Amino acid sequence: MDDQDHPHEREWTGTLPEVDEETFLRVLGDAIRVAGGSGLPHAFMGGIASTALGRARWTHDIDLCVRPQDARAMLAAFADAGYDTEETDQTWLYKATRDGVLVDVIFESTGGIVLDDEMLSRVRMASFGNLRLNVLGPEDLLVIKAIVHREHRQRHWFDALALVETGELDWPYLLRRAAPSPRRVASLLLYAQTDGLRVPDWVVEALLDQAREQETGADVPDEYLVAHASEALATDPRTAELELDVSIDGGEVVITGTVATPERQTAVGVAVAKALPGREVRNLTAVGDEAADPFVETLP
Repeated sequence: MDDQDHPHEREWTGTLPEVDEETFLRVLGDAIRVAGGSGLPHAFMGGIASTALGRARWTHDIDLCVRPQDARAMLAAFADAGYDTEETDQTWLYKATRDGVLVDVIFESTGGIVLDDEMLSRVRMASFGNLRLNVLGPEDLLVIKAIVHREHRQRHWFDALALVETGELDWPYLLRRAAPSPRRVASLLLYAQTDGLRVPDWVVEALLDQAREQETGADVPDEYLVAHASEALATDPRTAELELDVSIDGGEVVITGTVATPERQTAVGVAVAKALPGREVRNLTAVGDEAADPFVETLP
């Protein structure tokens, strides 16, 4: 899959054989027909939208963004058209396949981004080869790309930079849409400036102000909680752990990985609970090769 991750990693681990360009374009043309014929609001994203709006690059799957309430109906439209379908993950993703080409029906992106009325008002008609299709607006695509970028998915970073390079971004709108992760978007735009791309300083400053407000407010984004917990694990002398994974699941802080001793395992839970007062911490770390029982610690 091209753009998305699982709620913690938002990456599907299944595989499909790569298909030739002719087959891909044929199925893409058919997917455009099916999505349009459904009458449901939608927009293509991923590598297809990146090529249509920014830089040309090849992709082997089709990412289709729909509203959460329309996901099953869109999947049914593909099933009626002869695609193999599955409700892959009820939190964000369904899948349809034909002739080895995967169509990801995405109804929530990383950061809790969903296709809302404001995003729909920015959807535009664009071209992928000789095909015409609806794609997300460049600002929304940039925010999604900046948030999902990881070391093993570096293409997203450069897709987003190509969108900046077009010089067509609506900066006030981008600021509103960057709310799920203003620091991540600010870091991308700072990098863009070092590449000589035109990004107004006031945009970066506004994003950093927004991030600081979020970090000191009551509703702190998950990514900041993870960052604070990870810093605590790395700097607390009782733990000094760099390799543990921290995630947020339904408000709980979840720690996974392996530690050397039971004492270190206990210290890990205490350190994170101290760093995030009032948060329930579920310590799923293992001691050596043995799976440990969950350790739950909550500090006031």
